[in-house]
Amino acid sequence: MTGIPGTFDIARLIASAALAVGLDLLGVTAFAQSPPPDAVTAAAALREPASPKRPKIGLVLSGGGARGLTHIGVLKVLEELRVPIDYVTATSMGAIVGGLYVSGMSARGMDVLVTSLDWPSLFSDQPPRRELSIRRKHDEAFYTIPLEIGFRDFSFRLSTGALSGQNLELLLHGLTWRDDDIGSFDNLPIPFRAVSTSMVDGKPVVFDRGPLYLAMRGSMSVPGIFAPIEAEGKILGDGGLVNNLPVDLVKAMGADVVIAVNIGTPLLNREQLSSFIGIAEQSINILTEQNVRAQLALLTPRDVLIAPDLGDLSALDFTKGERFIELGEKAARAAAATLRRYSLPPEAYAAYRDDLRRPAADAEPALTFAGVRGTELTNPAVLQAQVGLEPGTKVDLQKAQADIAVLYGRGDFDRIDYRLVDERGQRSIEFVASEKPWGPNFLQFGVGLQSDMQGDSSFGLRIGHKRNWLDSLGGQWVNEINLGTVTSFTTEFYQPLTLAQTWFASAYGNIGTAPLDFFREGNKVAEYDVLTERAGVDLGYAFGTWGELRVGPQLIHQRAHPTVALPGFPVSVTNAWGLSLVARADTEDNAFFPHHGVRAFATAFSGTQRENGTDRSVTRGEIDIRQALPLGERDTINLGVRAAATNLKDALVTEYRLGGFLEISGLRTAELQGPYLGRGRAVYLHRMGSLPVIGNTYYAGGSLEIGNVWASRDAISASDTRKAGSLFVAAETPFGPLYLAWGHATRGDSSWYLFLGRP
Repeated sequence: MTGIPGTFDIARLIASAALAVGLDLLGVTAFAQSPPPDAVTAAAALREPASPKRPKIGLVLSGGGARGLTHIGVLKVLEELRVPIDYVTATSMGAIVGGLYVSGMSARGMDVLVTSLDWPSLFSDQPPRRELSIRRKHDEAFYTIPLEIGFRDFSFRLSTGALSGQNLELLLHGLTWRDDDIGSFDNLPIPFRAVSTSMVDGKPVVFDRGPLYLAMRGSMSVPGIFAPIEAEGKILGDGGLVNNLPVDLVKAMGADVVIAVNIGTPLLNREQLSSFIGIAEQSINILTEQNVRAQLALLTPRDVLIAPDLGDLSALDFTKGERFIELGEKAARAAAATLRRYSLPPEAYAAYRDDLRRPAADAEPALTFAGVRGTELTNPAVLQAQVGLEPGTKVDLQKAQADIAVLYGRGDFDRIDYRLVDERGQRSIEFVASEKPWGPNFLQFGVGLQSDMQGDSSFGLRIGHKRNWLDSLGGQWVNEINLGTVTSFTTEFYQPLTLAQTWFASAYGNIGTAPLDFFREGNKVAEYDVLTERAGVDLGYAFGTWGELRVGPQLIHQRAHPTVALPGFPVSVTNAWGLSLVARADTEDNAFFPHHGVRAFATAFSGTQRENGTDRSVTRGEIDIRQALPLGERDTINLGVRAAATNLKDALVTEYRLGGFLEISGLRTAELQGPYLGRGRAVYLHRMGSLPVIGNTYYAGGSLEIGNVWASRDAISASDTRKAGSLFVAAETPFGPLYLAWGHATRGDSSWYLFLGRP
C-alpha cells in the first residue's frame, strides 16, 4: 500500500524530497494553538541574535496562493547574499514557505520540492483511486458530479469548504513531523509565527506553538477553497483576511530590521468584475489590501520591502512554480544593494548556519500502533481490522500514511490525521479521525447525455442515497433513482459480516423501464419499451480495495412490448430464476481516462426461464476486460476485450448488443444483436494539457476496433467481423467525461457521437 495524495504518493514524495534536499523527512502529530497577537510571548523578544554586533532581522512573508511560491526565490537570494534571518512571521502560502524554512529546509530544497509536486492532486481531497474501496470506485464511475450533500437532524447540509485540505495537510505533516512536540515556536531554529483568522469573531489568531504543520495549514484556509480547521474550540480561516503581511508581529518579536515580501493578489480591473466569481474574489482582495496597507505603514527607511512584479500570474497558477521562483529571485536581486547592508562575512554566516543546524532525525522511529480515536458512528475496531492493525502492532510512518489513505478512501471522514503519543515509555502512533459532520446520510448525483447525431439520443439524471453505519460492522443502505430515457429505482442493504469487512451479504431489488431498438441492415425497424424487475440475495467476498466476488439466487421478471414496430414483433413476457455470479476488479488510476491499471467485469447466470408459458433452462455469461498501458507521461494505450454468450438463441430481450462509440464505432448505438458476441479494441489517448489547480484535463485520441455478433457458435469466425476506428477529443469536466467523436466501420458506416457524463 501507498499513501496520499491524489495520483502521487506522499511517503515516496517525502522520501525523494529528503534525498534531493539532504534532509530526513518522514512524518507524525500533536497540537496546540496560540493566544491572540497581544499575547505574543515575550520570550522571543529576548532571543539574542547570532552575532551581538548586528541588528536582529525579521522576515515577513505574505499570503497570495500560488504567488507565494515567489518567496522561495527571495529566500534563495537571501542565502546567496548571506543575509541572516532571526525571526519569521507569515500568512497563508507564506506560512507554508516560512514554516518549511524555519524547520530546517533550505530554499534550494523547497525549489526541488515545489517543482516536483503534482499540484492538481495535492489540492484535492481524493486519495489515490487505488485506495478507494471497490464500492466507492463503482460510485465514482456513475456519480460524475463532484457534489455530496448530507442529511442529518432533518436538514440538508453541505461541507464547509470545497476541500478539507486532507492531502495538503498530510504532506505538510510528513515534512515537519519532528516539530510536532516542539512546544513554543521560539524553540525552532528560527522563531516563527503564523497568522490565522477566527471565523467566529473575525479576530486574528497567532500560532506560536506546535505542531508546526497545523499552524501552516491553519493559516492557509482560503475561503470557499479550503475548509476552516478547528483547534481548541476555534474555527480558523485564512490569515490573509485579517493580516496578510504581519509586520507588527515580527517587530513585537524583537526585529530591528524588517524584510517584507508582499506578493498579494492585486485588485481586479473593471472588466474582470463581470461575474459573481470576480465580485467574490474582489471582496477578499479588498479586505486583504486594506490590512496590507496598514502593515506597510509600519515599515521604516531601515526596512526592506520586496514586491515582485508577477504580471498576470494568478493565485491559482501552482503549476508555474519555476516561473514564480525566477521572479522572486529577480525582485530580490533588484534590492541586493540594500540587502547587502545586512550581509555577514562568509565565516560569520557559516557560523550562523551552524547555529541553525539541527541534529539528524531518526529515519524510521520505532512505533507501536495505539489505536483510532475521534469517531462517533464509526466503529474503531472495524477501521483497525481493515488496515490489519491492532493496538501494540509495530508500524512505521510510511505504512501509517498508507493506512490513512485506505481509511480516508472509505468516504466516512473529512479528515484523518495521526499523532505520536508516549505510553509507558514506548513511542506510539495514534490515528485521529474526524467524521463528516454532514453525514451519515449522503446524496450523490450524476448526469448523462449521449447522441449518435442520427436521431438516437439518451439522457439521464442519477440520484444516489447512502446511509452508512447502520450497525457496528458498517451496514449500509443504498438507494438509486434514475430519471430520463431510462427510469429506474434500485435499493440494496449491504451488510459486512466481519470486522475486516471482507465477507459480506447483500439483499437488493430493482425496477425500471428502458427503450430497446431493433435494426435491420442499419435501419431501425422496431422500438420496444422493456420493464425489468429484479431481486436477489448475495454472499460475497471483498479482495481488499481492488475487487469483489458475489454469488446468490436471483429472480428476474421482464415484459417487453413494441411501441413503434412493423407487424410481426411480439410482446414478450419472461420470468427467470436461478443462481447469479458477479465478479469485478478495478485497479485503474482514473475512472474514465486511466493511465495505468486494469478493470474487469464478469457476470454469469444459470437457471430456468419461463417465456410465454414455456420453461427452459438458461445459461448466459459475459466478460469485459480492459488494460491501460502508459506510453510515457502523456500517452496511453488502452487494450480491451469483451465476450458474451447465451444458450437462448431466440430470446427477444436477453440477446447481446454491439454498436456505437468504441463498440464498433460508426454503427448506430446497439445496432447489432445476437446470442454470441465478441469485440476487441485498442484506444490511444494523448493528454493535451490541463487547467491549473482544478486539473480538468483535455485529450485527443483514436481507436481501432474489431468484433461482431453471431446467431450460433458455429457461425463465429474471424473473417466475419466488423472492423472500425474512431477519432475523438475528450475532456474531464465537472459533470464527468465529455467526448466528441467520429467513427467509421467497414461496409461504409460512419457516425458522429457526443457524450457527456455517464448515460
